[in-house]
Amino acid sequence: MRQLSRLFGTVLVVCAITACGALAQQDSKGQTAPPPSTPEQKATASPANPDSAVLADFNARLDHYVKFQRGVAKGSPKLKETNNSAEISVAQDVLASKIRNLRTNAKQGDIFTPQVAVLFKRLMAPDLKGAERQETRQALSEEDGETAEVWLKVNGTWPASEPLTTTPANLLAKLPQLPMDVEYRISAKRHLVLRDVDANIIVDYILNAIR
Repeated sequence: MRQLSRLFGTVLVVCAITACGALAQQDSKGQTAPPPSTPEQKATASPANPDSAVLADFNARLDHYVKFQRGVAKGSPKLKETNNSAEISVAQDVLASKIRNLRTNAKQGDIFTPQVAVLFKRLMAPDLKGAERQETRQALSEEDGETAEVWLKVNGTWPASEPLTTTPANLLAKLPQLPMDVEYRISAKRHLVLRDVDANIIVDYILNAIR
């Protein structure tokens, strides 16, 4: 009887070890465990900062897009340095087409989530009130007095006919820094746009971010 009990106990231990090993193997393949935090997430997330989780999520989503875009760009013919606007436009169109084909389900809010939109508006709010508001509005019209009026659509092209309105420096200082692959742009003096520099497409946008 004791031998039988010992044998039964041994079987239970072996089964437990096997089960743990299976779970560990599943986690290593990413099937059940969440992806590990990126360095950006670890640097941003902090229990002392209530906005850290939102910023970490934004950084993770942005990092995912940039890695995706760079992967697509690697498979495209490399454009030599040129000042020929026609050649640059063709290269942008080729990359943009590939991104659209692979990112067909992209929609507003994929990167600028509702939580990110609320946070960004709050971060910029102090510079959109009182005397700061007038200075910010003036900065939005400094590019030859022209203002971009772009029909906003994810994966849509930023029209060549519209100026690339620069985001005022005081607002940029309040927002997370971006990698060189993407940039903040402003449409109609109030909508914040995330633009892919190399493909000249709208990655995401926040309506009425500037009021």
